[in-house]
Amino acid sequence: MTDIMFVSLDPSRLPCNKHTRRCRPPDSSSKQTTTKHANHPQRKNMTSTVESEISELRTYLAQSVDPSFNPPVAQARLAQYQYGASVPLPADTESTTLKVGGIPAVRIRSGGASDSRALLLFHSGGYSSGDPADHAALAAHLAIASNATGYVPQYRRAPEDPFPAAVEDAAAAYRGLLETGFPADKIVVAGDSAGGGLAIAVAQQAVLAGLPAPAGVYAMSPWADLTQTNPSYDIRGPHDPMLSRTSLHDLARMYLNGADPRSPLASPVFGDFTNFPPLLLHVGTDEVLLGDTLALAREAAHAGSDVTLRVWAQMIHIFPWFHPHLQTGQAAIAEAGTWIGRLTA
Repeated sequence: MTDIMFVSLDPSRLPCNKHTRRCRPPDSSSKQTTTKHANHPQRKNMTSTVESEISELRTYLAQSVDPSFNPPVAQARLAQYQYGASVPLPADTESTTLKVGGIPAVRIRSGGASDSRALLLFHSGGYSSGDPADHAALAAHLAIASNATGYVPQYRRAPEDPFPAAVEDAAAAYRGLLETGFPADKIVVAGDSAGGGLAIAVAQQAVLAGLPAPAGVYAMSPWADLTQTNPSYDIRGPHDPMLSRTSLHDLARMYLNGADPRSPLASPVFGDFTNFPPLLLHVGTDEVLLGDTLALAREAAHAGSDVTLRVWAQMIHIFPWFHPHLQTGQAAIAEAGTWIGRLTA
């Protein structure tokens, strides 16, 4: 599935209850539609250990994922949608399709959440897959944990719209929130994998454009260096059940369409971190993008930014997205929510 190359995905085979509720993908029109999500039974408290949870997930992924292979784009998009959109939203959550800065998006609100704080979440998908529907549940849980309203834009994707379309749309969505009336110090920009790279780039470009920077950036397993040269590809590659240098090279070529992979708009690890906002980085030890995350922490810290780096033992790529099956994913969301809430208080 793009960042996660699912060859065949059946969420019901994972070791937890079957999910039956789906979010609809956003309408590309400017018309707003609202869906109320009724109460859904949440997963029961898990009694298995972190080790057994990740082992069960790895066993499933081994049957479903080839880290060296990217399926056809249509198949990858369907697989990501089928898994992500099958995760139910929390009780009393409302999702609304709208446009933010001219970009189609889904707004996620939960009863009692603050309307004065915004979480702008960019989805994963290797710049070619993913949409707000398959990240609505993650956005909802993060928004609840941080007492904010979530926004998930549908940025343009390759191959139909290659670089720099995605980062242009991401930046437009951030400007749109500012124009809507959100103060920058009440906005946190977030993302996982490719979306994490977008979140970093958006904050960098906001500073360069003279816009107020967001209150903070939360990046989960960010893909921030499209040259695929970090040493973790070799050191941690044997432990990564989802990604490889080969698969990410192929995705990068499709997205960049001949552009320089060292451009900061594509690889923000090479960008300017001057006056960069506080940064929270979550990454697993068992993924090839560990090196990208470590490089981001180093560059931002060398520029004088406040950096919180959390490397989670045994965890795999974008493990918070697997929060229905991993207690560690739930813990990461809770930790990020506390961090975001403190920054935007």
